[in-house]
Amino acid sequence: MLDSATGICALAALAPDLTVVTKSLDTRFLKPAAVGPITARARVIERTDRDMVVQADLVDAESIIVADATARLRILAKK
Repeated sequence: MLDSATGICALAALAPDLTVVTKSLDTRFLKPAAVGPITARARVIERTDRDMVVQADLVDAESIIVADATARLRILAKK
């Protein structure tokens, strides 16, 4: 879920002729997740012409962050 959230966030920030691939995904599991809905929130925290860093949190129904991740992505032209 964190990989999907970071990837979708990155794609939303790019022009339609660009895409990204994940170079690394560092994940931390912070608390047990309760049964119920989990929401992913992601944001771009750094970008160059070739690379992007996106940070994401998983938040439970009580707004508690249960996991987070930092993705390092390579920006590529679509073929």
